[in-house]
Amino acid sequence: MSNLRVAKIIALIFQVILAIPILGGTIVVSTGYSALGLGFVIHAVVLVLALKNNGAKLGAIFGMVTSVIAWIPFVGWAFHTITAVIYALEVLTRKE
Repeated sequence: MSNLRVAKIIALIFQVILAIPILGGTIVVSTGYSALGLGFVIHAVVLVLALKNNGAKLGAIFGMVTSVIAWIPFVGWAFHTITAVIYALEVLTRKE
């Protein structure tokens, strides 16, 4: 399994956890929104690995956008969910 695939799985798990309505919101608020900063870093690492390995970049780019706007309650939930779906599709359908 490649480093890119492992990084995408980690990002996927992170997004799924934050997409759970009460749990994700509690994590984000209780960390003083630093969980969103951590998410940005995770997605940036995935993007660098994707660029290096000529892999799919959509999940990483969408994840970085999500990390920036996810402080808006319902918008954050929707974007975390969409990002998780994109990562899931990338992990399940691509051979990276």
